Amino acid sequence: MKCTRIVLLSMVLVCLTSSAFAQRFEVQSFIGYRWGGAFDIDSLITTGFDAKSSPSYGLTIGMTFKPSAQIDLLYSHQDTDLESDSPIPEEGDTLSGFTVDNYLVEGSHQYGAADAKVRPFAAFGIGLSHFSAPSGFSGDRTQFALSIGGGVKVFLGRVVGLRFQGRWTPAFFDKNDALFCSATSGCYSTVGGELVSQIEVTSGMILRF
Repeated sequence: MKCTRIVLLSMVLVCLTSSAFAQRFEVQSFIGYRWGGAFDIDSLITTGFDAKSSPSYGLTIGMTFKPSAQIDLLYSHQDTDLESDSPIPEEGDTLSGFTVDNYLVEGSHQYGAADAKVRPFAAFGIGLSHFSAPSGFSGDRTQFALSIGGGVKVFLGRVVGLRFQGRWTPAFFDKNDALFCSATSGCYSTVGGELVSQIEVTSGMILRF
């Protein structure tokens, strides 16, 4: 009888531990769309570059440590082109092969009960934005970045749900930071300390463990 009770108690503890663990972690792959990304340039050739709006995709891994609080590790990637205000010698006014990668740690406050099917949230994050040089140029840049946004989670069951989010991500550049360099046209530098801002909206499926 004693052994039976120990076995039953062990099974209950395993179930409770598994249930608690299932509520602690979330994984989401997402697709999205980004706007923005303007660089003011100090050059006689052009006054600025603008990143074209284009799709994005990424992954979020989150841990809920309180019913209302969650920490997310986020990676988001965008393939796009840079449009120049004036044609670049031997390159034209569109520079292809430009990519932006965001690596962020976001904290979010979630509203509503822990078991609610619909949970709005507000988020704030810090991290890095990596800007790769366009094709034919050198000078990749990795800059400190913030993120501010929010969204809503819609749970379809205990494990599966949907997450919709929007975020503003400004990256910080110093005065006269050299950006992209070309053998034919030299290097392009920022006019002054500035923010290179992007807006991104995303949606994807959540898996809770």
